[in-house]
Amino acid sequence: MERRVDLEWDDAGVFSGKIYPDTAFVFTRIEEETLGMVSLAPGEMVLDIGCGRAFDAMRLAREGGKAIGLEPSRKMIAEAREHIRDGDVSLVRGIGEALPFKRRSIDKVMCKGSLDHFVDPEKTMEEMQKVLKPEGAVVIALANFASLSCRLGKLWYLIWKRIPFGEKNEKPHWDIPADHTYKFDYQLLKSMVGRHFEVKETIGISLLWEAPFWGQALAFLPRRISAIILAFGDRIGRRFPSMSDVIVIKCTPKG
Repeated sequence: MERRVDLEWDDAGVFSGKIYPDTAFVFTRIEEETLGMVSLAPGEMVLDIGCGRAFDAMRLAREGGKAIGLEPSRKMIAEAREHIRDGDVSLVRGIGEALPFKRRSIDKVMCKGSLDHFVDPEKTMEEMQKVLKPEGAVVIALANFASLSCRLGKLWYLIWKRIPFGEKNEKPHWDIPADHTYKFDYQLLKSMVGRHFEVKETIGISLLWEAPFWGQALAFLPRRISAIILAFGDRIGRRFPSMSDVIVIKCTPKG
């Protein structure tokens, strides 16, 4: 089946229902680590591919650099335009597979939580390589669909589906959402990135995000205790990205 770019995508379904402590923790850590790896120096230009509402682009621009937010969705571009208050943030409507920029014109490229939405992530990598300066860097953050949480969830599901009571209609968290096109894991991401870039750093973020009953258990505990548990799991996930909930990878152009 032919895949098409969703020109009307919005983020209304990203946070649906109650937000448990593990979800809040993961999204905070993704922002901290991804933007920290970009480390935009004054005067540098960063391209945020799949920028959504452009909040990350605005934050990076406040560090003294310049930011371009690229987004195919009409809805998200409109939302971003309403929020931009920084003169050093520009918005471009386009797709990662056909970047409308000159070769070797961008200092840093960031793609946070969006590569697995693209029709052709491999082509997007080629485009990143073209527009990036020789001394530049790419930072990509993605959910890991082979995480420890997904593996435990699959095991629990094998047990749960045999129980003759309880609700069985909820979509498992290890299945990719309807608005995703690829199911990335650590090996697939490293393999795809390695064909175009030199990998400089790879870290994992968090353990057990959305594992069965994990969020509910953390919500039951005192906030200080759940924060300690989440931070401990995060330290383990950092060292073992293949098992972590989210993978963040930083790379530079080959040659």
